[in-house]
This record gives sequence, structure tokens and C-alpha cells, in this order.
Amino acid sequence: MSDIDLHDLSRCYGRVFTGCELVVPGVNRTYRLAAGGDLSYLRLYRPVGRSLTDIAFELRLLRQVRTTPGIDVARPIRTVDGLDCAEVAFGGVSRTACLFHALEGRPITDAPEDVALFGAALAKLHAAMAGIDGGGARPLDAGALCLRAAISLTRIPGSEAARRAVGRCRAEILGDPAAHDLPSGNCHGDARTANAVVRDRTVGFFDFDDCGYGPYLLDLGTAARHFAAGDPSRTGALVAALLRGYDGERSLSSAERHALSHYVKLAEVRSLLFLAEFCLLADGLWPRVLDRATKLLERGLTI
Repeated sequence: MSDIDLHDLSRCYGRVFTGCELVVPGVNRTYRLAAGGDLSYLRLYRPVGRSLTDIAFELRLLRQVRTTPGIDVARPIRTVDGLDCAEVAFGGVSRTACLFHALEGRPITDAPEDVALFGAALAKLHAAMAGIDGGGARPLDAGALCLRAAISLTRIPGSEAARRAVGRCRAEILGDPAAHDLPSGNCHGDARTANAVVRDRTVGFFDFDDCGYGPYLLDLGTAARHFAAGDPSRTGALVAALLRGYDGERSLSSAERHALSHYVKLAEVRSLLFLAEFCLLADGLWPRVLDRATKLLERGLTI
């Protein structure tokens, strides 16, 4: 049984939805919907921390991203009234929601050839999104993000060491000349291999909820951070494959290569920020999350 009204949703989108499965719980609930043989995904945007301006920027970005061989994106579907979003009743309140086309493909593995393909596709995505005007929405400024994370963590008991580590991360980025004036543009915002699929060597990207404007290293650092948090014996090879793929489409500058370790740490800071602002973790989980983040932020990363 669905916790959203499929009849109202069908009327809103002019489709007959016959199946509904919750695939992502939490603050941004996401459902897989079936209408005959067609699949689509419905996201209920979190009720706080995501303005209508931010949502409009995400959807404009996805509508205007240029068609490019080797990549695809999950494009939004308008309502029968031509609106980008719908209002969906959930838990007794109205939530802003958007329907997206489903992307076909298999998950991207951690095999170096898959990671290199993902890196190349990420560079193509950056080029395909270049020049799309966000109207100043969602600036992804490293210093501001670190400061916001440190403030948000003050509400979490036992976060003192993590806050100090975040402060050092901010000082390192701001104090390193190589981390300034980097190539920038529209970014995916959460560019992990888990947010993409591949089919016939075409990589399809989805979940642009954290998109914004900033250095392209934000996306590369996010992908590399997930490798750095995994098996240490494989981190170097996987990051090398990621960079090899990306560099084959857009040459990375020496400054970008030097500054990448800062942006791996920034990805950890952004994860802490999201958890502190929007997620209710069980008391027993926070110590583990904070300890893991502090250790990564205090490591001397060689990327």
C-alpha cells in the first residue's frame, strides 16, 4: 500500500500509475512509479533547506543540459498543466514533488574501467552544463560550506574534535593559492558512482538535488572521497582511473591536481553538513560518523 495518493498523482501527470515503491526513504523521499510498462521516479523534496529557487535551478539545469554522446541525465516531466512541480500530500502536509524519467542501465562497479568511464562522463557532463544560467542560485563556496558545517555541528553532542577538523580543513583550502580561481561551472553536487548507471557505454546521471555552481573539483572530490573511505589498498588505483577518464575529456591543470585532496576533504565536510542539518541519526550512530569524518579530515591525503 502506498503512502501517497496515486489517483491524484495520475490525474496530475496524465498517467495511470499502477505501482509505487519507496526506493529512498529519509528527507528526500523517492518513489519508483509504474504506469503500464513505463517507469519514472517521484521525489518529494525536503520541507526545509531547499527553496523553490533552488529546485527551479535544478530542473532548469536538467532541461537545458546539452545532448552529448556518452552521457544522459534523468530529465524532469511536467504536469498536465505544464508545471515543473506538483504538490503531493504526505504525512498530513503538502510537499513539493517532481517526476523524473527513469534511466535504463546497470550500476557502475568499482572496476577501474568502469571508474574511468564514469570520470570521462563526468567531464562531458560538466561541458554539457556549462553556461546554463542559475541566476546566482546554489553557489558552492568551499569556505562558506565549511563554516556552515562547523556551526551546524554545534548542535551535535561530542562533535568538538570534528568541528576542529572542519576548521582546519577550511583554513587549508583558504590558505592554499592552488585552491583559488579553479575552473568552475555547474556541478552535479553529489557525483558518486551510486548516482549513475551505464548502458552501452553511455553513463546516465541522476539525483541532482545538491547541484550548484562551483569548482569542478567539487564533483571529482566527491567521487574520490568515496574511494578514500573504502578499501585503502584500492584507493590509489580507483582515484587514478577516475582522473584518467576525466583528463581524457578535459585536461586537469596542475593546480587542480594539487588541490584535489582539499576537495576530497570538503566532500566529507559536506556530508557532515547534510547529516547535521537534515537527518535524525540514532544517538549510537553519531559517534561513529564523527570519528570516521575526523580521521579522514586529519589524514594527510595523497591523491
